[in-house]
Amino acid sequence: MKNIDELIAQLHKQDIKLWVEGERLRYSVPKGQEAKIAAVRTELSERKAEIIRFLKQASGSTRSSKLPRLVVAPDQRYEPFPLTDIQQAYWLGRSSTFDLGNVSTHSYSEFDSQGLDLERFNHAWQKLIERHDMLRMIVLPSGQQQILEQVPPYQINIVDLRGQTPEQIETELKTIRQRMSHQVLPADQWPLFEIRATRLDEQRTLLHLSFDALIADAWSMRNLIKELHQLYQNPQLTLAPLTLSFRDYVITEQQIQETEWYKRSQDYWFSRLDTLFPAPDLPLVINPDALTKPRFKRFNAQLNRQDWLQLREYGQQFGLTPSGILLSAFAEVLTLWSKTPQFTLNLTFFSRLPLHPQINEIIGDFTYLTLLEVNNSVPENFSSRASRLQQQLLQDLDHRYISAVRVQRELARRRGHFQGAVMPIVFTSTLALDSIDKQINQSNVNKPNKPMSSPFGEMVYSISQTPQVWLDHQVSEKEGQLIFNWDTIEELFPAGFIDDMFEAYCRFLQKLARSESAWLQTSTQVLLPPQQQSQRAAVNATQAPISDELLHTLFMAQVPARGNECAVISSQRTLSYLELFQLANQIGRKLRHLGATPNTLVAVVMEKGWEQIVAVFGILMSGAAYLPIDPELPKERQWYLLKQGKVKFVLTQSQINQNLVWPTDIQRFCVDSNDFSDMSASPLENVQKTTDLAYVIFTSGSTGQPKGVMIDHRGAVNTIKDINQRFGIGPQDRVLAISALSFDLSVYDIFGLLAIGGTVVMPNADLTKEPAHWIELMKQHQITIWDSVPALMQMLVDSIGERSEMVPATLRLSMMSGDWIPLTLPERVKMLWPQAQVFSLGGATEASIWSIYYPIETVDPNWKSIPYGKPLLNQTFQVFNELMEPCPVWVPGQLYIGGIGLAQGYWRDEEKTRSSFIIHPHTQERLYKTGDLGRYLPDGNLEFLGREDFQVKIHGYRIELGEIEAVLQQHRMIKDAVVNVTTNQQLAAYIIPLQSDEEDYAPDDTTNVIMDPIERLEFKLKQPGLRQPSSEPNSISLYQPEFDEALTQAYLERQSYRQFLAEPIS
Repeated sequence: MKNIDELIAQLHKQDIKLWVEGERLRYSVPKGQEAKIAAVRTELSERKAEIIRFLKQASGSTRSSKLPRLVVAPDQRYEPFPLTDIQQAYWLGRSSTFDLGNVSTHSYSEFDSQGLDLERFNHAWQKLIERHDMLRMIVLPSGQQQILEQVPPYQINIVDLRGQTPEQIETELKTIRQRMSHQVLPADQWPLFEIRATRLDEQRTLLHLSFDALIADAWSMRNLIKELHQLYQNPQLTLAPLTLSFRDYVITEQQIQETEWYKRSQDYWFSRLDTLFPAPDLPLVINPDALTKPRFKRFNAQLNRQDWLQLREYGQQFGLTPSGILLSAFAEVLTLWSKTPQFTLNLTFFSRLPLHPQINEIIGDFTYLTLLEVNNSVPENFSSRASRLQQQLLQDLDHRYISAVRVQRELARRRGHFQGAVMPIVFTSTLALDSIDKQINQSNVNKPNKPMSSPFGEMVYSISQTPQVWLDHQVSEKEGQLIFNWDTIEELFPAGFIDDMFEAYCRFLQKLARSESAWLQTSTQVLLPPQQQSQRAAVNATQAPISDELLHTLFMAQVPARGNECAVISSQRTLSYLELFQLANQIGRKLRHLGATPNTLVAVVMEKGWEQIVAVFGILMSGAAYLPIDPELPKERQWYLLKQGKVKFVLTQSQINQNLVWPTDIQRFCVDSNDFSDMSASPLENVQKTTDLAYVIFTSGSTGQPKGVMIDHRGAVNTIKDINQRFGIGPQDRVLAISALSFDLSVYDIFGLLAIGGTVVMPNADLTKEPAHWIELMKQHQITIWDSVPALMQMLVDSIGERSEMVPATLRLSMMSGDWIPLTLPERVKMLWPQAQVFSLGGATEASIWSIYYPIETVDPNWKSIPYGKPLLNQTFQVFNELMEPCPVWVPGQLYIGGIGLAQGYWRDEEKTRSSFIIHPHTQERLYKTGDLGRYLPDGNLEFLGREDFQVKIHGYRIELGEIEAVLQQHRMIKDAVVNVTTNQQLAAYIIPLQSDEEDYAPDDTTNVIMDPIERLEFKLKQPGLRQPSSEPNSISLYQPEFDEALTQAYLERQSYRQFLAEPIS
């Protein structure tokens, strides 16, 4: 879109005069030239209100609201003068002090010319050097610019390649391009341009043009090429002398800072800075400050004459200018590829204030930047978004008298970010300049009717670069076609990332040009590359036959053939399949007799032991579902779970029964006693359906209360059968069941192995966390399967070290899940067990143990984490943005799980269920919002990026920091608390004591309580930033306490690693 200043200047140049009468816009044109107005009538009509507002402002009655008066000062022409804001940004930005520095704002072009007379061309160029001051400009070390009165004659460097082989020519041209395309010409030395010519044969010459933008913007380059062509065509031509200098303009422009327009513009922008959206959040593979010599790559394409015409006509129907259409389409693509749909772009305009009749003839850098906020967080069709964006831009341009350079400097100051790019995504339209060229050519038959942009042959290559810019999108028009380029530092982004974006942009423009319905679509899914859509569909095509079995019937089916085979091994007792079956039937019969029914809960409160396995099978055979409760939990938490679960019956162990305090209304049975000996061991008839509950596991909750995840038989059976088949689990396999019963990995350990005829080995309850005990059991019982969080596998391999005699030789399968897998761990596992397969698994308790897997074969040294993988059978994994649309490859989004493994919801909590289990608005698929972030990789695998909220994983256990904070805040001496995760994956609590008088409370040196009033005040003021983990500018660095290793070890020895406290806080 043309800046309003550009439009007025364009009309002024064609002798079209505008004025305002009341609320009417009037114009006049010289007699006989009425055709001129026809070319701009549509734009005048569309922008009538904007033009009237501008003209009224320009004719304001107070002196402070008028543009300053320009004074031509020829006697000061060669005196130093200030750089403009944009020149200063270019000059400073080329310094290595800044991220993505060591780059000048520079353009390089190559023209394939036929029959070019180089001596004549050089003569014409020399005339332009003498005519235009800025072709003789240098930047002084003081940061001012100066016009040199005299410079040596410029001689174009000519390379003669006539007679050379094609290979030699290609090599030499590549060398020239490599040097000139990204050259940084010394700003304090003349010239700030370079022209070379390469003779290819007797007729063909390749022109190489290199220009620093400090001396000329795109408009100026158009003027230079136009005048160069005129002087080349007619060497005797004398162009009208220029009385105005760029220095005169700059000196006058600086006076605008004293006007009301400037003050109003500054207030407008500065008042928005605290809430201004950041730049598009695009995925990077390298920190920009690590690139010492960035190189740009150009992606270019065009829209043919018919499509470009049709695109503009559609846009006109919706009140959009050509530049507005392209800007909005660019924003639409960025919306899909950015992590968030709210961001800010940098827009380039070429603004020449109408201060002098020759303002459009002189050369200089008149570039003007403005920021534009994009908010595509609301579902709207494209035409509505584009109209809203254009209106926002028009409003911003009403406040254009402060440059975006100054606005960004103030933004950087407020955010404490001075070294890097503030808004590195740029949109540059030269369509207004193309329009000027076209209209000049059409209105003056004496001028050559060739495109002014390339009178010296076809442009065969061009590239531009700008310091602190990641991506610059440029649009222009040539011979009725739309030409558009993306100049980008490709190495900043993942391989193929820019290719996908650019391809999508090309397809989108074509779709908008050829289909009016595209303007009315609300979904950006049409932008997703077709190959990604196909790949995503294939990855999630996991449909397979659904089993009608129950968790316990899988085990029961093994009993006839394997009755005497070993099912469970523990130090206290070994159970055969038949013994386990009979004990479970006795328990099931008694519970059913007492009133246990489907979808009611029976609690299992036990430490690690064979009794746990008997208990869960007995409960399922009764028809009920089991609720595991850790006996090491504080009493208050145990009682809360029993009450919340509406538990009437508890299965426990004799010692636990004696040691715990129980609610009076709970009936307890000890599995290791004779409580069930009077019951028949004959098989019970199954009373559940596959959609009835199998178990409920309570997980961490953000309100201070845990959430009960309701898993049915169908979901759990689906995962178990898939894993058993996928990994070839059979009767020969044995697993060491080290996971707690309240952790859903135990579901597979128990039901997965016993569903296939395998054996479950139980560690001693008091040695569950001891690697030496694990190793002993693995050797003694020939363990073949390891299933745990990565931290426990790490403990195992650390304990073994390099002592080969300690390695249990039979391990063939390692499954790690529930937390990040250290990149070095899989290789260490394979060194100890070369024959073992190593898998990463993942998912959520809310989706039946696991939903995704990845075979870890070799670890790429460039990986930041082990890939998450691909979904299991009858399950899906999606990455959606805020609008519930698929994210492209590499783009982070919310992870959603679908399929039959999804929990029924949260036990007795409809509000949380509705919040986390949703129906997709387009596909109508039921999905679980994991709260995790992830992204798809090019090979179709997912990458896990971590928790979105304050819920974190410590040693595989999902913990919400808010839950711990809520419990801490119940303490009588704590006013407020914040919990954080330290760099070594430990939890640290920061508290504010309730007492107002510090003398009432005197902690010792080990308590880490903040007592100093100033420190406490600073902490309190900074604390809200902790609630916004996704907003880097609002976060703070907390003091990292040094944990005493002896104290930490003592704490771990008396407690399970999966708990916070061994006793209630009171």
